[in-house]
Amino acid sequence: MQLVINTPGTFITQKNECFCLKQKEKSFEISPIKVESLIISNQAMITSQAIVMALEHNIDVVFMNSYGDPIGRVWFSKMGSTALIRRRQLEAMDSPLGMKLVTDMVTGKLDNQIKFLKKLMHARPGREDNFITPIERIEKAKTDLAAESSEDLESARNRLMGLEGTAGRNYFQCLSDILPEKYRFDGRSRRPAKDPFNACLNYCYGILYSLVEKACILSGLDPYIGFLHTDNYNKKSLVFDLIEPFRVYGDQTTIYLFTGKKMKDEYFDRSDQAVTLNQKGKPVVVEAMNRHLDETVRYRRKNVKRRHILQHEAHRMANILLAETEYKQSDWLEIKEF
Repeated sequence: MQLVINTPGTFITQKNECFCLKQKEKSFEISPIKVESLIISNQAMITSQAIVMALEHNIDVVFMNSYGDPIGRVWFSKMGSTALIRRRQLEAMDSPLGMKLVTDMVTGKLDNQIKFLKKLMHARPGREDNFITPIERIEKAKTDLAAESSEDLESARNRLMGLEGTAGRNYFQCLSDILPEKYRFDGRSRRPAKDPFNACLNYCYGILYSLVEKACILSGLDPYIGFLHTDNYNKKSLVFDLIEPFRVYGDQTTIYLFTGKKMKDEYFDRSDQAVTLNQKGKPVVVEAMNRHLDETVRYRRKNVKRRHILQHEAHRMANILLAETEYKQSDWLEIKEF
């Protein structure tokens, strides 16, 4: 499980070979065997003994900002890193291989958007007209993405980002239209979010960023060497690339929270045209996201929790980079769940 600490004043220490969480008069103990990651946000405190115990059990300790984005982490030393993988990653960054990899990942993202919209449409008989046009436009972007092109790598990256942006605008407009009227929004907003939906979605994406970064490092991949987001100085470019097929997990969680009327106005703080999740809202979103990630789906003929698929896909990318044979198009996120 992912242990998330988001209550200010929480003190994390070690007691009886367990993590001990104290908050005022309350205390709670949990075995490290049950913990995969320790996520700490806001004004929490952790002792060196608790950090050492986390390292001994291969648990990464992640520190988050108020938006849910990871800003730092303490890693254990048993990482699956190899110099060869990272050398091949650098070579692929400015080669057709890197472009093929990221094109396949974005294609997987668009495919998941289409499947999710179709699932939502089938659950809303009589409202098919709201979905048909956005689905068709995303399908066209996916087709255009697969078209053969002789353009240089930089032009190919720009074309890919343009098609992805077009698909995204149609996708999120469609999602907005099915929300309760007071929670509908006008496009994506990141830092800061301008509405409750985007505030919730950004927090879900932040959880995914942490999991993808962990998957990269355990697979021997350098999170800073990406194939699409190659010019972002001091940014985890590969994390931004590899997260694309998985963003649907955050989309699903957020949509179900709002359409299921689980979100309340009191879960958000508003100031200067910015909206953020507060201490009442964060636990609701974290619980929903973890519940979604812990569900089992059919993945490559196996039953696997969604959260573990990220690690499988990162390892698969590392194996592709190491392979001597020519890379063939791959179906990222081969999941039967929709």
